[in-house]
Amino acid sequence: MMTYRPFKILSPLHKSLRQIDTYLEKRFRPLGFSVGESHLLGYLLNNSPSPLSKLIVVFGLKNSTLTSIITRLEEQQLLKRKINPSDKRSFEILLTTRGKVVARQLYEITRMLEDHILERISEDDLLHLQKIATEIESACI
Repeated sequence: MMTYRPFKILSPLHKSLRQIDTYLEKRFRPLGFSVGESHLLGYLLNNSPSPLSKLIVVFGLKNSTLTSIITRLEEQQLLKRKINPSDKRSFEILLTTRGKVVARQLYEITRMLEDHILERISEDDLLHLQKIATEIESACI
């Protein structure tokens, strides 16, 4: 009978990511947003306008999935698409004025969670986490 070794890295990471999503989902849903919608709005706070092609890479989503999120947020007048001036065949996504207000509110919820986590770990822990994340990223390339 084969004995399978437990996952020492992937299992704890997966559990932590599920916990983060659950925490944020509980806070975003009553406001009418999914975690994915909130992440997109938050990203656009610092990166608006952003080419649709870049958003696909940043979020690792299928074009159809990201387009669906963008359409929902566009219907709420939180963002809009415009022709990319450097490539007329593609779109840029940008926050509207209303979108910036909502994105800041959602950002604050996420910021509070991160600050709460940072209170619980040392600077060395943070540096180790960042190094581990970099190594995981390079191992997945």
